[in-house]
Amino acid sequence: MITVDEALGIVLDHVEPLDFETAALGHAHGRVLAEDVRADIDLPPFDRARMDGYAVRSEDTNSAPAVLRVVGQLAAGATFDGVIGPGEALQIFTGAPVPRGADAVQRVEVTDRDGDCVSINEAVVSGQFITPHASEVRAGAVVAEAGREIGPGEMAVLASFGYAEVVVSRRPRVAVISTGSELIDVSAKPDGAQIRNSNNYTIASYARRAGADVTMLGTVEDNLDATKAVLLAAGESRDVVITSGGVSMGEFDLVKAAMTEIGAEILFDKVRIRPGKPTVFARRGGTYFFGLPGNPVSTSVTFNVFVRPAIRRMQGDSSPLVPTVRVELARSIIDPSSRRSYLPASLSVKDGRAMAEPLRSGGSSDLVAFMNADALIIVPEDTHEIPAGEIVNAFRLSGE
Repeated sequence: MITVDEALGIVLDHVEPLDFETAALGHAHGRVLAEDVRADIDLPPFDRARMDGYAVRSEDTNSAPAVLRVVGQLAAGATFDGVIGPGEALQIFTGAPVPRGADAVQRVEVTDRDGDCVSINEAVVSGQFITPHASEVRAGAVVAEAGREIGPGEMAVLASFGYAEVVVSRRPRVAVISTGSELIDVSAKPDGAQIRNSNNYTIASYARRAGADVTMLGTVEDNLDATKAVLLAAGESRDVVITSGGVSMGEFDLVKAAMTEIGAEILFDKVRIRPGKPTVFARRGGTYFFGLPGNPVSTSVTFNVFVRPAIRRMQGDSSPLVPTVRVELARSIIDPSSRRSYLPASLSVKDGRAMAEPLRSGGSSDLVAFMNADALIIVPEDTHEIPAGEIVNAFRLSGE
């Protein structure tokens, strides 16, 4: 049985970034850049007013209040061909280019207008309320690197520098399958020992959030031939196949055997993680297989620890791991396990401190309790008790 770090290292060492494609800017949100983004212009392209007010020569305001003659008005998007001379001012609005001759802007709140004259009631210094030309970025500079996810801020940058289309990594094609003869469709009413198939929806939601193109292939009964057939079919046109259930040591746990019989190389099948010890990772050609445990909490934990980083790596994400955060433990934890534990928790802020409240649950099948978790507290293998008030590591289940 290998450690979590060893297993994660195997996943990231084997998974390779996919090829690239071009996306229209309007459809690029959430994708991962496959090229560096460069500025095609200086920003700002001119000395820009930061306030509504008056563009002036700072030396004219040394003996404020100073009465200056207003020679015009300039809004954002317009230009002024003249030059501001001694004793003159130009009414200017935020975003407009500062005219030649002026070296400062005084905000309108400390001025008084009287016809064609304005009183500048407070002196200004050179450069005041002006954003200088090219002070934000120079043309040709890299403003966003390949491997970065495109969020709202990146969308603004891409639009500002003329990227109507952008080169992004292809979304991984992911198939999701649940195994188990006890599973029925969500629209059916369970009878006897039957249970509804919730894992497909959980995994698909996590995978889509990670950027994958997901197909749910329903359930497969506990039959070796049926399991082999569905794995083969799923692997023909998918980058990743994710199953849940059927990975333990029971007579009807057939996923690992099916993977082996279709020619997949098993890269690991037991990990020192709690919950989720029997997680399987395999590869067949260019397709990766993840066999996750069937209990809903185990499924969620192992997806976020192992599968999400793989999906992000396939998209060329330069930081595929979920970043950990440091939080204060709101309630003590007792953990007798010798495996690394990932315990569901709720994050909050109390008196300016980031807090993690471990959730009380009935174990790895308690999906109702897990629904309220927005983070996983990480308990190291050699730690069995953590008192309230200690600082612990956790990562957000949102992946952010």
